[in-house]
Amino acid sequence: MRTQQKFIRAIAIILGMAFLLSMMAVAVEPVPLPDIQLTAADGSAVKSSALPTTGNWLIIYIQPRNQFSDNLLRLLKKDQYPTLAQHAVIIVGGSVDDLKTAQTRFPELAQATWYADTNKSAFTLMKLTGAPVILGIKQRTITWSLSGILSDVNVAKSILNTWVEG
Repeated sequence: MRTQQKFIRAIAIILGMAFLLSMMAVAVEPVPLPDIQLTAADGSAVKSSALPTTGNWLIIYIQPRNQFSDNLLRLLKKDQYPTLAQHAVIIVGGSVDDLKTAQTRFPELAQATWYADTNKSAFTLMKLTGAPVILGIKQRTITWSLSGILSDVNVAKSILNTWVEG
């Protein structure tokens, strides 16, 4: 019975990922997370080597004062995504003040790790083409990405929750 449940869950994940990627994401060839330098809320420099190294987690890259980035973060409510914040690194493409403002505006994501990309080097090194974007990270490898607006919130909810709980 347990093996059957695992099999069904795996099929659901694969089908969900395929559906989501076909609708609103760019399938990426798995690539190692590049060496990036970010800035913490206290102004200290943080290298990508300090980011999680095990398990599935997310990088959510947003732009400050951007309607689409704000809409994405507004959707990530704790009751809908109970463990997402603990498995998310939110990078604000802007200043430390932009980072602090975003943290204040989205208290539901207080348990996430927040950084600023003050010189946009992380944006460039991760080869992002816009924001907001969500990157699925496993073993320091970018395995998938979602960019833009989530067209089907229920599918996104299923995929993101399954990813971070996996």
